[in-house]
Amino acid sequence: MMILIRGLLLGLAIGTVFISNAVIVQAETAATDHQHGHSQEEHDASVLRLDHGNKWQTDAPLRQGMQRINDAVTQAVPAYHDDALTKSEADTLARQINEQVAYLVANCKLEPDADATLHVLIGQLLAGVANLEKDPLSPQGLPYMVNTLHQYMEYFDQPVLNKKTEK
Repeated sequence: MMILIRGLLLGLAIGTVFISNAVIVQAETAATDHQHGHSQEEHDASVLRLDHGNKWQTDAPLRQGMQRINDAVTQAVPAYHDDALTKSEADTLARQINEQVAYLVANCKLEPDADATLHVLIGQLLAGVANLEKDPLSPQGLPYMVNTLHQYMEYFDQPVLNKKTEK
């Protein structure tokens, strides 16, 4: 009887994980299709890549949004390094980044391959935001976002971001 119960519980747990993952994938697909006008298949192959060895061209909304993200992150770096970044400061930074990501999604118009590369970087920024909100001093929070900003400069042709971020 105990083996039967264990088997049922294991089956229930596996089924729950499967259903949860399916719901998450469907939600992500719907959000991606809705927000960006692209199908999930276009984003599945998304990786950081250059434009035939060159940086991707940028448009004014991308440059403006990324500059604002850089400015907000740069402002938080000294407090982070002093182990003094507060939850309130982290929440403000997270809000600022989320607002700029929404701005980018609404206004940035790039060719599909450049857009796919940008989506990878936006995903990394949002992962950093999620970790920052959990723990303002998480090494997967602000440092991860700083690294993402450095990667952005490696893949996109934008004049040097004002106020370079430090790792």
